Amino acid sequence: MNKRVELITQSEYARRRGVAKSAVAKAVAEGRISLIDGKIDQTVADIQWAQNSRARADSGRAAASNGPAEGQGASAAPDAPAAPSAGAPLQEPGYQDFRTRREKADAERAERENERDAGRLVDRAQVERATYDTFRALRDAVMATPQRAAPKCVGMSDARDIEHVMADQLRKAFEAAEGRLLERLPTLKGS
Repeated sequence: MNKRVELITQSEYARRRGVAKSAVAKAVAEGRISLIDGKIDQTVADIQWAQNSRARADSGRAAASNGPAEGQGASAAPDAPAAPSAGAPLQEPGYQDFRTRREKADAERAERENERDAGRLVDRAQVERATYDTFRALRDAVMATPQRAAPKCVGMSDARDIEHVMADQLRKAFEAAEGRLLERLPTLKGS
């Protein structure tokens, strides 16, 4: 159980890892890889490297096509599970998760701006306000229809004539509401 720790130089670790020595030196300088008496324990450094390095979009393909680097073998990540088990707690989101979410949000924002610039997207608050104001005015006009129609219906005895007067007053109210709505709503280009 007491296995002797193999300490290697930064240059040797860089060679085994398949990276430039400057990358290893930078990781050491930033505290992402710890040293023991100026040397590196490869097992610990591999774990620290995996935890502290940014993943790239093509890193999965590159790792799969290259296979394990010399000296790494299958023991490069001894504690890494092959797949999360059902009872294991979920890991907190890491850098890559936040980066993915940010890039997705940026892409969605750019799509909305393109749609707005192309005239295929309108401001929701403006549409809601215009719709509310127009239907409030329509309600008022319809409720006032009997007052406007009553003087014209005085002396009429034919129900059809009264019906025509009422229909004419309602048609005018709806046409006015339609005109107001078309004036107030933002227009879509190409409509």
